[in-house]
Amino acid sequence: MKEKDEIRKKLLRETSKCRACRFCVDVCPTYQALEGVETLTSFGRMQTLRYLLLGTLELDDAMIYALYSCLQCGRCEVVCKSKGQNLEIANIIHEGRTLLCPVE
Repeated sequence: MKEKDEIRKKLLRETSKCRACRFCVDVCPTYQALEGVETLTSFGRMQTLRYLLLGTLELDDAMIYALYSCLQCGRCEVVCKSKGQNLEIANIIHEGRTLLCPVE
């Protein structure tokens, strides 16, 4: 249980570093394929993850879909790093979905 608490704290720390510049939105292939649903972008997923961890949102099928629809392609990280943010977005999303909704 302590390990999960540490991961949760780390994810909250990391998601709070996002400056919400949204440069990552335009390069996200799921955003492009699904005609502009911001929840299905790296920014949207980071916000969803943050609010799930804070307890503001409840985990449901839509939230699970948002987290698991990430292709882990890394395009968001490239643009994030080029803008000086340097977040490991794919890893944050991966760790978040593993913590909140592990596949059994």
